[in-house]
This record gives sequence, C-alpha cells and structure tokens, in this order.
Amino acid sequence: MKQENFTKKELERLGCNDKEIKLVMDYQKKLPIPSDDVKMNARVLHNNLGVGRDFSTWITFRIKKYNFIEYIDYEIHYESSDPKIGDVDFTKFSKNQLSAMRVKKEYYITLTMAKELCIIENNDIGRIARRYFILMEKVVKENKDWRAIRDPEKEEYKKMSAEVDAWYNRIHHRKANRFEFAAEADMLNLIVTGKTSHELKCKLHIVTNNLLRDYLKKEHNEELLFLEQ
Repeated sequence: MKQENFTKKELERLGCNDKEIKLVMDYQKKLPIPSDDVKMNARVLHNNLGVGRDFSTWITFRIKKYNFIEYIDYEIHYESSDPKIGDVDFTKFSKNQLSAMRVKKEYYITLTMAKELCIIENNDIGRIARRYFILMEKVVKENKDWRAIRDPEKEEYKKMSAEVDAWYNRIHHRKANRFEFAAEADMLNLIVTGKTSHELKCKLHIVTNNLLRDYLKKEHNEELLFLEQ
C-alpha cells in the first residue's frame, strides 16, 4: 500500500527537527516517498531537478554512461493519452510515430537510481533531492517501527475496554459508560506520561476528536501496550 504524505504532526512525533520537517513538506508532493514497491517516473525527477536538456536525451545518456540496467534499475512503459489506442507493441514504432499517436516513452526508476541521478546532476536542487531521499528512508523506517507498536496497542485497548465493560457487568450489572472508559485510559496516561489525556492534547495542540495515541512517540505507546496487556 502506498504511503500517504506525512503531516507536520506525524513528523514531529517521529522526532524530525524544523529543518527536516520543512524539507519533507516541501518535497514529498514532488518526489516519491520511499517504499519497497514504488518506482518514480524519471520525467518527474527530470522536471524537478531543473535539467536543461530534453528528457529523452538526458535519460538515455545517463543510462548509457552510468550502466543502469533495465528491469533492475528502471522499466520502460509506453503511455498514451488517447483512450482509443488499445494493446499495441509500441517498441516497433519510431519516435515520430509515437509522437503522432500521442504516446510517451516513460522510464520508471528505483529509488536507488533516483538518488544516483540526483548526485550526478550536482546542482543545488539535486543535492536537496538527495537529502530528501536519505531523510525519507529514515522517516519511513521509523514510522514502520512506530506502527508495529501502535497497531497492536489499538487492539489491546479494545481488549482492555472489553474487560472493563465485563467488570461493570459483574459488579454493577450494567455496561461501562464512556466516562469510565476514559478514566481507565487516563490512569494509563498518568502512569506513562504523568499527564491526563486532556493535558496531553493541550500540550501537543491536538484537536479534541483526534486520537491522542496517534500523536504519542513509540516508547510511550510501547509502555501503554504493556500496561493494557
């Protein structure tokens, strides 16, 4: 599943500083977010790097000079803007014929190749893009680690709530209400952070209806997971 763009709050939760947050917020809509299965369109990278040469000349020269390998570093796709064109072997057509049919030859490249092309370009934008990719690899890994704790913590909260509800049924012969569930959650928050849910939301500037634990750092959710269990 493709990673959605990160919000400022998520980046803060992952420990990014102001400079890193600005870099991600400025570039994540222009450049891909690293993933095991996502390749980026080299034409997009070419445009964002401000390369002077036309795209096809630039990409074929780079592939040849730096020995990038098809199906390992990049894949070629033919894309048409004409919906009437069906399944056609576009490799048999010349560049002019493809242009007449409104078909573009697109190169989809790996993240590794994208980083190398940024380094090779050796301009200010290329250096910024390279820093972005390096930072995003770190952010994506840390977010994956965070989710590995947060998702089970959500499930354990549901189980804990079911136990609270069962206790009220046994003792008071009624279901627990939302205030009683909130009191249980607050007890855990106080143990882990020393603050109630309301105090934490105020401190972190979280909208009232948003889930507090989506904004807590990994170590806090890890402790909450343990206590819920």
